[in-house]
Amino acid sequence: MNLFSQRHFYFFLSLAPAIFFYFFLQKFGINAPFADDWSAINGFIIRFFHGDDSFGNKIALLASQCNEHREGYLSIISLIQYSISGQINYMTLNLVGAGATLGVHFLLNGYLHRYQLPHWWIIPLAFIWYNAAYFHNIFWPVCALQHNSIVFFILFVFYVLDGKGKQSVQFSWAIFLAFIVVFTSGNGFLLFVAAFPILKNYRWTYWVIWTIAGIAFFSLYMWGYQHPFQRGHLTDNLHMVASIIQIFFVYLGSFVGVFFSTTSEFRVGLSLGMGVAVFMTWLIFVFRHIYQIVRQKSSLDFILSIQLFILATALIYSIGRANLPIEFVFESRYAINSTLFLMSLCLMLWHMFPGIKSWRAWTFVAFSMLYFGISYWNNLLAVVNFTSSQSAAIIKHSIQHREHYYFKDSLGRKADLGAPNLKKLSQLGGPIVDFTAELPASVKYANDVVSLTFKNGFFALDKHEAKLEKDFQANPTSLAKAPQGKDLLRFSLEKNGLRYLGEKTRAKMSYGSDGMYVVFENAKNENWVFNLYFMELDRARQIKFHDAIYVRKVEGMIPFIYLPDGDYRVKLFRVEDNQTSLVGILPHIPVKGM
Repeated sequence: MNLFSQRHFYFFLSLAPAIFFYFFLQKFGINAPFADDWSAINGFIIRFFHGDDSFGNKIALLASQCNEHREGYLSIISLIQYSISGQINYMTLNLVGAGATLGVHFLLNGYLHRYQLPHWWIIPLAFIWYNAAYFHNIFWPVCALQHNSIVFFILFVFYVLDGKGKQSVQFSWAIFLAFIVVFTSGNGFLLFVAAFPILKNYRWTYWVIWTIAGIAFFSLYMWGYQHPFQRGHLTDNLHMVASIIQIFFVYLGSFVGVFFSTTSEFRVGLSLGMGVAVFMTWLIFVFRHIYQIVRQKSSLDFILSIQLFILATALIYSIGRANLPIEFVFESRYAINSTLFLMSLCLMLWHMFPGIKSWRAWTFVAFSMLYFGISYWNNLLAVVNFTSSQSAAIIKHSIQHREHYYFKDSLGRKADLGAPNLKKLSQLGGPIVDFTAELPASVKYANDVVSLTFKNGFFALDKHEAKLEKDFQANPTSLAKAPQGKDLLRFSLEKNGLRYLGEKTRAKMSYGSDGMYVVFENAKNENWVFNLYFMELDRARQIKFHDAIYVRKVEGMIPFIYLPDGDYRVKLFRVEDNQTSLVGILPHIPVKGM
């Protein structure tokens, strides 16, 4: 028996990037919420379990709106986890979201087997799929349970519809899954258009039912819908035709952004060119196979449905964000869609040239491994800045039981309009629509959630962050001193913040909470924690060592909008291998303004 003819052997090999992917999550992941998590997860949990809503209102709460999304799947997973453990653990939620990534892996392998396509294809697909470009979706719980899960459920619906069993059973399951899709992410309703290449294999009565279900689910989604304050209406941007077209093609070609650092301007132009090229190639492919696409059931149906979903998502995004900088296309959480599009293009290419010779096969595998490796190389810096900012924020919230964020009052004075004041859990409303720091009411809601979360023990710091919280508040004389001259940092006091620069500062990041931190301490010994941002990957050390992430050069500003006015001493800390050392102290920093 030839081992290489067995599909299980190729699938086993394809698990290599998956294992690395989950190891990366476990090593650098932080059990901490970020941004929308406070409303969509904590606010939901508090309201659901401690509010005085009726049973019917609790059911409606599952699909409550946070920004433009109704994230029912996120709510259900959060509810189940809290019911079991009695606490909110964000790493568990990240792992569930990352599990959807593994689910896509299994679906693709099943698709190859169903149509007796070459089983070795799963290896390059896996290396492309488990890239680090969408790191937000493994380190940010709400993204993990929204963006990862919507892709899994979309492919699951296509896979079920495209099956070879009894059509009525397949269709019933697809309708059920489609309902989950719609209430997982706002672009879920696009499924009802994207599935038509597969539905051609069904009788016309199924088309009618599918259309009615789509209209019904969308109407239910829009029932009581409120347009978020911070989001523009689609109709407001329709006149921006040039911007819409440009963003659309950049979105389609944004997978090439993996080959560039997050600060590269060249990636926009290259993504635009690539987007135009792949779209034209796609049109030619569809035209050449139009008879097969329209009249015959084939393995192309599944691929085309995926591509229609991505094309529709890109179009909606382009219209909705036409008034925003084009660089927003490369935000990490959206990279999962461009990755899925790239994989579908690979499948389409392999269909165009079915007789792939061995040297071409090895070329595809080599390309996918290169794509995998470079995606991590070019995103390591962004990862450590993101996770250390999560760490700083959750430690600060644990100490303060709130976030300090200031606004200007009618007289232009610095005003604390977001102070929490709720004492009882039952007083908190459900997740809010306008979750943005631009609105004082939004900040107050977040602060009420933070305050109630810590005062009632819904969340507890993990051991790494708990140790840092203790170290940051300890008497500096009790801490080890960092080696002299290692951190040549310069600080300059500006009107609205404290600017810092360390050209030669280097750090070894072994955990997500490693990094460099500044702690502002007032006369009452109250502490505010901020992380310093690194600007470069230390490439020379990274090539030589592989046990951690090595970064260098810190630069940025700590804005006074996050601090009450007053006099502070500023303590500077270095954290490596979860060991804290004191770098130095700025004895007198006056904070006034924002």
